[in-house]
Amino acid sequence: MTRLKSESDYVPTLTGTLTRGDYNEGIGYYTTHTDVSDLLQCGAFTASSTPDKAAIGKIIQRTEGRIDDKLKVSHRPEIIEKEVHNFDPFQHGAYPVRPSKDYIGFIQLNSEKVRKILRLEVWQGDEYVDLASASCIYTPPAVAISGTFKLTFAVGGLTFELTENTLNGFYDHFGQKTTVLEICAAINEVYPSKTAPFTGQRTKKQTRDAADTRNISDFFYACPTEDGKSVYISSKLPSDAGTICTLSQLIGSNTTSYSFVDNQNSGRTEDYWTINEEGKIFFRTNYPYQTNHSIRVTYERGSSRVPAAIHEAATKLVAAEVLVTDDNTILIAESGNIDITKKHEILTTEANAILDGKKNLIYLID
Repeated sequence: MTRLKSESDYVPTLTGTLTRGDYNEGIGYYTTHTDVSDLLQCGAFTASSTPDKAAIGKIIQRTEGRIDDKLKVSHRPEIIEKEVHNFDPFQHGAYPVRPSKDYIGFIQLNSEKVRKILRLEVWQGDEYVDLASASCIYTPPAVAISGTFKLTFAVGGLTFELTENTLNGFYDHFGQKTTVLEICAAINEVYPSKTAPFTGQRTKKQTRDAADTRNISDFFYACPTEDGKSVYISSKLPSDAGTICTLSQLIGSNTTSYSFVDNQNSGRTEDYWTINEEGKIFFRTNYPYQTNHSIRVTYERGSSRVPAAIHEAATKLVAAEVLVTDDNTILIAESGNIDITKKHEILTTEANAILDGKKNLIYLID
């Protein structure tokens, strides 16, 4: 059973181009700088306050990480990359034995609440074959380009541009495989830790569309191919809807276009089907290659709703940290009833009690 929604679910009120996860603006997935200042009954955090809303955003960001680590689940989108599974049909396929069973075997992912399977790679004896999403394989030039070199992604009227030798684009003068890693980091909008020693980059990449409303990583996921010479790009749109996406390469005045191809044949009567809430993938008629490490899964996990309890716990933990960092009561004045130390203790105790009540329990019946 999955709860679709609750009237108590947390949905922040956002204006303009602000989106969830805009931490520089003090906007998280579980709480915002406004919720924190309301709880503390202090002045609003702004770009010029002390601390400013960007500093509050950093506290929110690490608080949300601590909450996810404690609960072992996430209520914000996270990508799990290349989770490896063995396929043993005799172990998974034989139980439970019943006439109505419509699968020959299944795998259990390490996470529940799967939003989208981005890649389902099944070993076929000589290569992995992807059975999920819509994808495109792009191979950059083997040598550095001295003139104009740009990649443009288009989806649903939005366009995202990655330009050669720019901070948020990609550097291509350290070899083809380094260029591939750079493009992957740019599409996934992450800090390019694998290439930073060569390129000297110090911040994570970020690419917005022309209207500055969405991020490229909202729509695409990228990783290197097996040989490291090409970029394998998957669409994050539901099922195989990513076939509407396109990629174009501009080198000098020459343009090359690439299409996204449908890989997916999933459903209760198709090659495989899933129970995303439980993290199960069932193979209906054909066995994957029966050997160790025969399945690799890349997926986006995270509940689609933020319960009120998670919002309350996050807001209280962020407020408690603000109290600790508020030197000489610049922001929060001492009251005659409860001092700041006691306020901190109350907030953290209440927040941890909430989180303890949200942990998953496993019951073993003897």
